[in-house]
Amino acid sequence: MALFGMLGGKRERPLVLHIDDSQLVLMTAQATLAGLGYDSIQTLSGADGVKTAADKKPDLILVDAIMPDMDGYETVVRLRAQKASAETPIIMLTGDDGVKSVDHAMSCGANDYLLKPLREERLKAKLEALIKR
Repeated sequence: MALFGMLGGKRERPLVLHIDDSQLVLMTAQATLAGLGYDSIQTLSGADGVKTAADKKPDLILVDAIMPDMDGYETVVRLRAQKASAETPIIMLTGDDGVKSVDHAMSCGANDYLLKPLREERLKAKLEALIKR
């Protein structure tokens, strides 16, 4: 898990919360995010992600669509329901680019979506578009 620095109450680098049930995906994305100039924290479940979002107040949240127990869609609904993350930009990560899947992500409260596997140039563009530096 990455640590992030604070200067006078403000982060030195934007913080991204990544929620995914795959440790390998999380590790790979963490390295990519670091290379792009972002700090990141990871959780392996939707429930932990919702709690972490409330505690850490990240600048953006990445959520895997398919996870056991609480899927990404329910996770997004719960993130939107809590004050701490109600306005935080959320990107849904999915392997399915079908209109139904994308529409479902957006109707749950996601701001955007990315196809897996993550491509660095697309991730960078989405992050820059959604995070206010």
